[in-house]
Amino acid sequence: MRTRAIPRRHPTGMSAVLAFARSQVGKRYSAGASGPNSFDCSGFTKSAYRLMGLSLPHSSGAQAARARTVSRSAARPGDLVVGPGHVGIYMGGGMMIDAGNSRTGVVYRRLYRGLHIERF
Repeated sequence: MRTRAIPRRHPTGMSAVLAFARSQVGKRYSAGASGPNSFDCSGFTKSAYRLMGLSLPHSSGAQAARARTVSRSAARPGDLVVGPGHVGIYMGGGMMIDAGNSRTGVVYRRLYRGLHIERF
């Protein structure tokens, strides 16, 4: 009797973006990098959103310009978190994942002052 392999389910859409973001925590920050071993902030979000078929520029400002602002109270996991010259991914519960800088690398952290939420 032959057994059939059960296909593995791969995340799609926003769940793929969130799974990717979680899997990158701990990687290095490097200016201009978009993975797989290091990222800058916009390279990180560019790589994540590519998984749901969204092609973004490698610039935090240009990424934010393609989205619309929503209130923090309306934020949903997967939204962009945007600040001056910076971008990350909202994970829910007031938390985000971003490629902060060369000291932090890719980290999971609380939203801080000066950030706003954008949605595609």
